[in-house]
Amino acid sequence: MAIRLQEVHPALVHLPIGMLPVAVGADLLGRVMGDETLLETGRRGIGIAAISELIAGVTGLVAQEEVSVEGESLDMLITHRNLNFFATLATGAMAMWRWRREEPSVGYLGLGLAGIGVLVYTAYLGGKMVYQHGVGVEAADGLYDKDAPELRRGQLKKVARTSARDLAHAVPSMVKDIVHGNVAPRLTRHDGRSHRAPARAGAGVR
Repeated sequence: MAIRLQEVHPALVHLPIGMLPVAVGADLLGRVMGDETLLETGRRGIGIAAISELIAGVTGLVAQEEVSVEGESLDMLITHRNLNFFATLATGAMAMWRWRREEPSVGYLGLGLAGIGVLVYTAYLGGKMVYQHGVGVEAADGLYDKDAPELRRGQLKKVARTSARDLAHAVPSMVKDIVHGNVAPRLTRHDGRSHRAPARAGAGVR
């Protein structure tokens, strides 16, 4: 069976999760040891991390529109999404800064270590959403659309249309949450309940 639209995101997230620590670690060791090979690895690695984070983020926005979330799992999804959005912006800025310099600054390394911490936490939330709450798991009724297209020949046009539709709903939903201060409800609310009505994540913009 071919991979379905909502399954693309979890298949891609491991590259940025692994690449950011490699890039920052290589730069840190390269700066301490004065090793040009490690510094070049860090410089190139942060670019790969930034690109892979962007791709993972876009597929995550699509996946958001295909899963069914409510209450605590909705808070987790919003927190996971928004923190990763800011992490992607930071990694992109780091990549552009690093590409023009021979070695990293202390501030750059500090930002990189903080970014690793954010990715570890958001990866934890992603796993918790799936394994504890069944988000995206058909048997647990965690899918909004159980007929999402598969990535295979003959379905590519439908995949493109569905992805475009999902992004058109997901991006405004994310912006609305951030503008209204609903950035990381998992960290700021302690009652385990979302202030939003149970719904698919992007339902508020339809």
